[in-house]
Amino acid sequence: MVEAAQQPKRRKRIAMVHPKFPPSFWSFGFIKEIGGFKTVMPPLGLATLAALTPDEYDVVIVDENVEDIDFEINADLIVLSSMAIQEERMFEVADEFRRRGYFVCMGGPICNVLPGRCRPHCDVLFEGEGEYTWKQFLTEWEKGEHADNYVQEEKVDLRDTPPPRIDLLQTSAYRVGCIQTTRGCPFNCEFCDIIVTYGRKVRAKPIENVIKELQAWADAGVDFVTIADDNLVGDRVYAKKMLKAVGDWNRARRYPLAFYVEMSVDAARDVEFLELIRHANVVETFLGIESPRSEQLKETKKFQNAATPLLDAVKIIQSYGVVIAAGMIVGFDNDDVGIFEDQYTFLQMAGIPIAMLGILQAIPRTPLYERIEKAGRLRSAAQGNNTLSVTNIEPLKMTYEELVTGYRNLFVRSYTLDAIGERWLNNVKQWGSKRDVPPFPGKKPEDPNPADEPNRKWIQKPLGRPRIHLIFATLLILKYYFAGGKEKRNFALKMMWGTLKLQPAAFMQTMNYLAYFIHLREYAEKVVARDEKFNYVFDDKNLTAESLGEDGHINMVKNERSKKTKINVNDAYDGAEVTADIAADLEAVQAR
Repeated sequence: MVEAAQQPKRRKRIAMVHPKFPPSFWSFGFIKEIGGFKTVMPPLGLATLAALTPDEYDVVIVDENVEDIDFEINADLIVLSSMAIQEERMFEVADEFRRRGYFVCMGGPICNVLPGRCRPHCDVLFEGEGEYTWKQFLTEWEKGEHADNYVQEEKVDLRDTPPPRIDLLQTSAYRVGCIQTTRGCPFNCEFCDIIVTYGRKVRAKPIENVIKELQAWADAGVDFVTIADDNLVGDRVYAKKMLKAVGDWNRARRYPLAFYVEMSVDAARDVEFLELIRHANVVETFLGIESPRSEQLKETKKFQNAATPLLDAVKIIQSYGVVIAAGMIVGFDNDDVGIFEDQYTFLQMAGIPIAMLGILQAIPRTPLYERIEKAGRLRSAAQGNNTLSVTNIEPLKMTYEELVTGYRNLFVRSYTLDAIGERWLNNVKQWGSKRDVPPFPGKKPEDPNPADEPNRKWIQKPLGRPRIHLIFATLLILKYYFAGGKEKRNFALKMMWGTLKLQPAAFMQTMNYLAYFIHLREYAEKVVARDEKFNYVFDDKNLTAESLGEDGHINMVKNERSKKTKINVNDAYDGAEVTADIAADLEAVQAR
């Protein structure tokens, strides 16, 4: 007898789901139509997990920020990953899938700091990095012997991390591409959960792997990439080698990519590093400055900032043609009601156009959380979005109400049109000393060695969209400002005319940021000033944000200290030595 042909084994299907973000500072949700994107960044973690999945599985990535979730999807396994800010939606999605009988796995940053909160919403929970535990789970799941919790104790060797499966993403839906070259940070900032998850020893990917990932994003049509390292200069030796290789690759291909990075402010001391940033075509960076007061920086163990003249550092980095976005925090133990005026003054003097102003949060498992809990000063759950006016820390030198009111005033005041315009033009002023603006993708440099040319006058185009969309986007930007009343119209004219006078080659960057400022202003007025609608929290405790009035609006009133005290440029930031030319500019700003 002829044996019956054996049926091929059915391929199992895994659906990796990224929940929708709520309104946030970084979502740029108010300008999606202008920008021609659906969301800003792709889910790099899920794309990496997909690459780690053996070939015998079919994998799909569903990003709810791009498309609706099909709760009847053909899948044997649902995998959810999210950051803290997505917590509420992640739990809703997980619960709905489980209600329909799906097997649900859950991982990501929120699971690393609050596993107990996540555990009831999934069948299997992953804590820590997933390169090793994911494969272990799949092997055990196939045998019906899987655990319900996987914890990665040892840190992962990034040589074992494959390039992410960006072929599973709708790349045109994102504002930027994303890669990660290192994990970990050598510093010990008290409030930061990065060292809890990734440790203080910096681990790096092989540089040849980094280049492969960049090539994949360029091939996908993306021309702006975020390097999502928590601190690009955590391992400075590696960073310099990597930036040199990236710059060589970029130049040889006529600059297909520009980059956004995150780094510590002490990078300003390293001229070689800054030159390599210019070589690689890094055009934007996030700096965790946190506070203009050194006492607060020492309090939170951010000694690298306390030892750095902050104003000088900002100006030096800006002089290399890099736009700075800064993280600023209020609510440290040594903050009093005068901190809000000091923060505002620092930002205006420094010319930092984008400042993520937040209230200090004690994230579980961090040294700050342990200290505040031991002192009996935990008042409620921590927020996943620290740009909302709530905190789980009882302040010491002001009341909770003073902290919330001062923060909201500071945020909205910082994103008035006058404040934005002053900061942007002060930023543009600085570009002339090292390079004016970076090369833009697709532009062939006219000089033979752009890495050594200090005064390149190339314009960075708005990134990542077809040229026809750029025309459409420009029209929408102009419509917003010129049809929005006298104040908006005058602001746009001031920005454009000021740029043409100071740095004509930067005109298109100014147009880019005019779009960003639409989102930030709308976010300040519609979310921060009335954020009691967005109270999603980590734990089961109830949290009620105090109202600032029946209509939710705030009063733009300076505190008494700001009326009586004028900050001296040379003394304001604890003795930071400010060069004479910078000091003159800062005094002029202060006098206005």
